[in-house]
Amino acid sequence: MLGVLAGFATIATADEPSAGYCEVAMEFSINGKTIAAPSAIVEFGKEAEVTIGNPDEHAWQFRIVADEPTIVRRANVIPVSVELYEIGEGKPYLRSSPRFNAVPGRRADIDTIFADGDGRRAHIALVANPRSGAEVEALRNAAGDAEMQ
Repeated sequence: MLGVLAGFATIATADEPSAGYCEVAMEFSINGKTIAAPSAIVEFGKEAEVTIGNPDEHAWQFRIVADEPTIVRRANVIPVSVELYEIGEGKPYLRSSPRFNAVPGRRADIDTIFADGDGRRAHIALVANPRSGAEVEALRNAAGDAEMQ
């Protein structure tokens, strides 16, 4: 019996594989019309960019930074910053820069109104999930296999 308990204690205290990445999936709409639903794999503490459209004409660019998971008011969260740029004729214009404390696997929403007399209403919904290096590699391999078919 004691051997079983000792084995259980060893299993219960084993460290989980480190999650060095965050998968961020978003929905972006303006005035109620869905514009894009980008996603990115972000290494914690580093920036990832996703551009939708043609930057020489018109595009939206998302610059995403996810920090290591932390605890805020007894809840596990992933701090995520998103800078949203509208690109017209090759020139970027910062439109929004919200910071989310995303609970892993749960949707976080923010509504904003673009400044500088623009007046358009934007909605960004975001879901963040920590990912290990092995999970990221599997996701990238699956994406590569899908592109080949």
